[in-house]
Amino acid sequence: MMPPHPLTLFKRKQTNNTSPTSVNANLITTDHNHIENKQQQTNMHSNRISTIQKMRYIWICIAITTLFALRLLKVQNLKIEQTTIAPDILSNEKESSTNNDHQVVVIVDAPPIQPRVRFIPYPHKTLGSGASVQCQWETRHNIPINDTSTTLLDFTQQSAYTEGICIPPTLNNTIHIFSSAEAIQCLSSEIQQRDIRVILSGDSYMRQLYIGLTDILLSKHISDDKEIIENVQRSKMLSTARYWMKKRHETNATFPFVQYQCEDECYGKNSLDVCSQCISSFSGNTTNNNRGNDDDVWVVGVGVHTYARAKRQVDIAVQHIQQFLNTEQEHNRTIYVSPPQYFHREDYPTQSINMERLYRGLLPHVAPENAAHPFLDVFELTQSCTMENCTYDGGHRSRYVNRWKAQLLLNMLCEVR
Repeated sequence: MMPPHPLTLFKRKQTNNTSPTSVNANLITTDHNHIENKQQQTNMHSNRISTIQKMRYIWICIAITTLFALRLLKVQNLKIEQTTIAPDILSNEKESSTNNDHQVVVIVDAPPIQPRVRFIPYPHKTLGSGASVQCQWETRHNIPINDTSTTLLDFTQQSAYTEGICIPPTLNNTIHIFSSAEAIQCLSSEIQQRDIRVILSGDSYMRQLYIGLTDILLSKHISDDKEIIENVQRSKMLSTARYWMKKRHETNATFPFVQYQCEDECYGKNSLDVCSQCISSFSGNTTNNNRGNDDDVWVVGVGVHTYARAKRQVDIAVQHIQQFLNTEQEHNRTIYVSPPQYFHREDYPTQSINMERLYRGLLPHVAPENAAHPFLDVFELTQSCTMENCTYDGGHRSRYVNRWKAQLLLNMLCEVR
């Protein structure tokens, strides 16, 4: 056999051997595929991590929501589950000792939360009158806390202690200085579950009492606690107080209805029958046999203008006020506020003596002698307020004195449990 031709051998070698360019291409392709596989593995790992993080976030949200819902149920006292052993199982415990313990779940309605301060309905609480409510004004800057349920005093209470208080010795253990929150709780229809409306009316002294009461309820001395030194300023401040009290009541269901009504009718310059008619109309009492809302509390004070209308005859003025109180007893159950004590003034030389005679003439006709006519005696506390900052004209008292009058009114209407 002849050996293969050299050219043929050469061709075979070229056919069997791969060129360098082809080898490099294959290597590049292999590396690219390896990189893609690595990226795919990395992406899959990242996706798994992202999924785990999302699941963790979802579970955290579920846990937080559950905890919030449980706390909300606990705070609102909606329903509670109590696990207890049935009475019949307890009675037969010895006989059925071999049986499994049985338990029943009893669903009980949570009792309503009792307010700390209770509203006292008509005839309200009697504080006394005349000599029994004589007092001496004082300030207390180092205030002892005797009530263990209250550790802090609010702005209203602190102001009362530092500005001035006048507690009769007979009421030393019963008078409570109300915080703003306590006053609101007492007079709130929603909290007390009663249709309570407190309405003040009367002369200029009653306007200032209303301003003092709003200072307590709003927990702020309106108009920057400016003293009231003349009638125009008093009317403006009364308007401001009425506005904020109405707005707060309309925007907050728990805030009490406390307003000043029948402003002109009950001022004292007209017949007190006109005042009674206005009160009856406002309270929905339109006939002699119809009583208005039993929880309407009217607080009315007239004296000086009634006395002037009676041609300065004290006995006639007392008679007019007594007839007014009898009418109110039948229909509206009004708290009567005494006139203040008047310091001697040169322009009214006999007013101080005659107004004291009027006050003393009314005492037999009002509480405590006549419990049907609730009575807030402010004569004695104004008589003992002889400091320079008590009054600017001998009759109208300073803002802090009227806030103290309002505290006494709250003590007639409210009781701390």
